[in-house]
Amino acid sequence: MIVQYYNILCSGGHSVWLMSSYISGKTQFPEFSAIIMLDDIQVGYYDSEIDRVMRVGHDGLKTVDMDLGQELVNILTDIFPSMRRRLSLFRNHFNLTSGGVHVQQRLAGCEVLENGEPSLIMFRDSSNGVDTNSLMTNMTHHTYFGIDSLVLQWGSLKIFGNQMMYSNIYVPFCLRRLKNLLEREKHLVMRRVRPRVRFLTKQVLGGAQVTCMATDFYPRHINLTLLRDGRPVDQEELTGGSVLPNGNGLYQVRKTLTVGDEELKNKHSFTCTASHLSLDNRLEVSWTAQFSRSHRISIISAPLGLVVASFLLMLLLWYRKRHRERSEEDVDQAADQQKLLRGSENKTKTPM
Repeated sequence: MIVQYYNILCSGGHSVWLMSSYISGKTQFPEFSAIIMLDDIQVGYYDSEIDRVMRVGHDGLKTVDMDLGQELVNILTDIFPSMRRRLSLFRNHFNLTSGGVHVQQRLAGCEVLENGEPSLIMFRDSSNGVDTNSLMTNMTHHTYFGIDSLVLQWGSLKIFGNQMMYSNIYVPFCLRRLKNLLEREKHLVMRRVRPRVRFLTKQVLGGAQVTCMATDFYPRHINLTLLRDGRPVDQEELTGGSVLPNGNGLYQVRKTLTVGDEELKNKHSFTCTASHLSLDNRLEVSWTAQFSRSHRISIISAPLGLVVASFLLMLLLWYRKRHRERSEEDVDQAADQQKLLRGSENKTKTPM
């Protein structure tokens, strides 16, 4: 829930987020932990066992202490008991058993626009995957959300107190930390990596799947469009479209269209276009649909091709084995002939 909401929010200029988890029950994880995200990159880590903020490198390894000042440590030590109390309230209200594993999560952070102006600061709580409370401030007004429960909802005095605390303490702190992190990690979050755009085609029964794919790009925001004869394909006809991490700090996205045999006969022209911050102009690649008897035969005969390939491999192995056996037989025959020659030579040398 928290991570999904973060992906929706993270669309402004730059942002910093603190994503905290408190776990009640016996697990292999720390009781309390938090990660620090700069835009969509993890740069810091904290848990209740090491009790210090560690810097996280591009390879995901925790290295040296991350010097962000005592303020952050104080905030983390405040969040820990707050989340513990929050989860206890949730469990008591819904009569959850004391055993088992229960999880309280909190997302808190701020965003700024490209010009550096503050855009949003917020926090959002989740108990066992259920959203419970959130407070958002977009510099002009505050919004509060709580589930339909008098126990978990805040009173007006509590809401006002939190608004004042966020406006006067958390907003200035968050903006200072964001500026500081951007200076430290600008080689990561301000880089521009051009996408590689290509078509992937896969034959399926009754037609083919045409995939427009962009991969290995950064930042994650991209506009990928699939056109048929110069016109955008309706979104209802496409599958995919979610931007996903590549595992190397870059991203990928693909959109797939299933094209039937009848449409293949029309030989439509498909174009895949990408607009991205790393590109001065749109990047385009094209593909023209083809239909022939071989197209249909190749779908049906794919298993047969595997059988033929297996048979040829077995024939090659048999031939090599047979060739090796014949070579060994030739060597044995040559050795026997040598023995016969030596025997005849010894007889001729024997005196009468």
